[in-house]
Amino acid sequence: MKLFKFRKTNSIAKIVLIILFTLSFAGASIAQEKDPKTTTPTGTPQTTVPANTKNNSATTKNNRTTTSEGRVPTATPTDTRELILTPAETATIEAEEKARLKREADLAADEAKAEIVKRTFGSSLFTKENLDFTPAVNIATPNNYVLGAGDKLSINIYGYSQNQQLVTVNPDGFIVLEKSGLVNIAGLSIDDAETKIKNALSKTYPRIKGGAGFPADTFVKVSLTGFRSIKVKVAGQVILPGTFTVSSFSTVMNALYACGGPNEIGTYRNIKVIRGNRVVATFDIYEYLINGFTKGDLLLKDQDVIHVGPFESRVAVNGEMKINGLFEVLPNDKVSNLIKYAGGFSQYAYSDLIKIYRNTSSERRIINISKANFANEQVQTGDSLVVERVLDRFENMVTIEGAVFRPGEYSLDNNTTLTQLIKSAAGLKEESLEGRINILRTNDDLSISNLSKNLFNIEKGLDTDLQLKRLDRVIVPSMFDLTEKAFIRIEGAVNNPDAKEGIELPYVKNMTIKDVIVRVGGLTEAASLSRIEIVRRKRNIDPKASDAQIADIIQFNMRPDLTLLEGDESLILLPFDEIIVRNSPNYEKQNYITITGEVLFPGKYGIEYKDQTIAKAIQNAGGLTDLAYKKGAILLRRTLLSERQRIKREQTLNNLNINKNVKTTTDIDALPAPTTTTTEGEVADSYLDDDVAIDLEQILNNMGNPAYDIILQNGDEIVIPKRLETVRIEGEILYPNTVKFNSSKSFLDYISEAGGFTRKSAKGSAYVRYPNGSVDRTRKFMFVRFHPKIEPGSEIVIPGKSETTADQFNKFSGLVTTVSGILGTIVTIFGLIRLSK
Repeated sequence: MKLFKFRKTNSIAKIVLIILFTLSFAGASIAQEKDPKTTTPTGTPQTTVPANTKNNSATTKNNRTTTSEGRVPTATPTDTRELILTPAETATIEAEEKARLKREADLAADEAKAEIVKRTFGSSLFTKENLDFTPAVNIATPNNYVLGAGDKLSINIYGYSQNQQLVTVNPDGFIVLEKSGLVNIAGLSIDDAETKIKNALSKTYPRIKGGAGFPADTFVKVSLTGFRSIKVKVAGQVILPGTFTVSSFSTVMNALYACGGPNEIGTYRNIKVIRGNRVVATFDIYEYLINGFTKGDLLLKDQDVIHVGPFESRVAVNGEMKINGLFEVLPNDKVSNLIKYAGGFSQYAYSDLIKIYRNTSSERRIINISKANFANEQVQTGDSLVVERVLDRFENMVTIEGAVFRPGEYSLDNNTTLTQLIKSAAGLKEESLEGRINILRTNDDLSISNLSKNLFNIEKGLDTDLQLKRLDRVIVPSMFDLTEKAFIRIEGAVNNPDAKEGIELPYVKNMTIKDVIVRVGGLTEAASLSRIEIVRRKRNIDPKASDAQIADIIQFNMRPDLTLLEGDESLILLPFDEIIVRNSPNYEKQNYITITGEVLFPGKYGIEYKDQTIAKAIQNAGGLTDLAYKKGAILLRRTLLSERQRIKREQTLNNLNINKNVKTTTDIDALPAPTTTTTEGEVADSYLDDDVAIDLEQILNNMGNPAYDIILQNGDEIVIPKRLETVRIEGEILYPNTVKFNSSKSFLDYISEAGGFTRKSAKGSAYVRYPNGSVDRTRKFMFVRFHPKIEPGSEIVIPGKSETTADQFNKFSGLVTTVSGILGTIVTIFGLIRLSK
């Protein structure tokens, strides 16, 4: 087909040809048969490698270059590529896996050891970073300090002769004194070295010792000005064994802190200091922690060895002790020593009995140690000492509650009887019922039984006093607990915000109406003093009489000073009386209306008479202006709705079948005003704003005629617009628009100016909303429609058609038919293509 002929064909033929061409290419690709030699089942190309290929010395670099001897290709290709490792590669992978497992095992073992160290008592000395065991050097030289090579001395000569020498101990242990020669002081304490230096200087300064009748008047003072560094070795079961360089002022604790302290099996009780291949001191860390003694914490010397061996015996402490953990014990330590190490019992500990779980040669056993045997029972390695918590119960408690002055819990030891317990509770209150005191007793099987006692009879000797038992609960009833709480209720014109719902006051004897009114804040200005009522309950009425009196209604008058008229002063209120104070019938609060728009004096106006109408209000506002549009005047009225009315109105609106596609200005006005909530949580009043259609022209032309005029209410608003010159068309039309009013145009003329109707337009339901709020609809007689008259400011509304079930079914049937035809065409074309091949 030539191009110019193809252009001249109709659109349907063009579409059919395009579909045929597209389906032919798609059918060709679909009809291809899969080649198992060139593709995998998933369509991924695979390249086969013959098994006996000679040029198979190496594969590509992207596939880990290996020799042909190390790679054995598969005979046939598969979906998943098969990787065959050489023995060397397998051994490498296995070695890496073993190394990984070993690292994980070592890490787990280290964590377990660290947990043991953390639980061991005394380890906190070496694990806390804020502890500082650096030896102090800015102190006076200790008398037991041993001098050695590197120490610096200051020799001060004062008195008759004065001089100062600064000397350093050389590696051979000598110091050089001016004019006095060499003095060997290595290995001497500071006191011994000072004596030896004095002897050497006395040859140069003879008056140091005196003689020939002269006293010694020259003195020598030796002090250490610079200390040396020493090397000590820490060996055994410590965190970081080795050789450490420390200052000559360091002690055993300084060296232990430098190495991290004992490890998970290191001893804290028997740390040895070895000097010259012999033990010179033994240090016990527990003595330092518990008693503060530093007996074995001596100054270290160069080449000293600190040896930390494994512990001999360790026990665990758990439960209600001040310190829980692992404790190292000596061979002769008893349970009492272990309690001391753990800081003693906690405040909740059951200290009369301790349980010890002990390991024997074949199994475990439990030992109960009483309090008397704490100092005799010896602990062994592997023991677990458990201290349990005291029971959450009282062994000597009784309680009393109700009409007593001091209710609560009391000791049974001091209150063995009922009368003693009442006396301890400061006695009974005046409203108590002494004749019926209840005792709830907990029996041995934990069941509860009730006992009743008459205190009058016990006091008079007619009945025996009750012996109390543990956990007895004594209840003294009150006469007020057995009677209904009486009240007085008042409502109506009362000066109190709660008067609308009613105010309840507790009843007291001899209460009068005046007392109640004063307590609630007095009466309002609207209260009617000539009609106050008391509604009183009627007791003992005849239940069989249909006309039986069920209440007494008492009416009385009251003066402005709240005094009653003669004869009513003796009126005393009874329990449950309800007082109603009504409003005065001739009392009315100020009512206001608002007039806005085209009047001479717009604003707020008070309602002078109950029957004041719109015409009178317009007259009070000075009348209309020249631009006032009477036919557009409207009355806005706010109507108070009760909660029940509001809910019923919402239900009615929800049940209406309204086409939501048509939006008019009446939608907002038709919705009820939202309810508000007070601070007490109660729902406040709801208001409904209505547009009341009025004919202001007829009202002003017929002054005083009730057939046209309307009586105003409080809150009404009269709106008189300026002369209107437009008409609005909206709804289901092609182009919603606002056009200028023309008296010569009809309803259909305005529809034409908005583009005309749509297919969804409900022509028979069209209506017009006039500026004053009134509405007129389209009417039909036979086959002729009569449309409403159009006024300036009118709104023409064209609703949309509501789609019925039959219309929806017809649309769905048409869609199914269309889809079926398309699918049939596609299947036919595909079959033709297959047959052509």
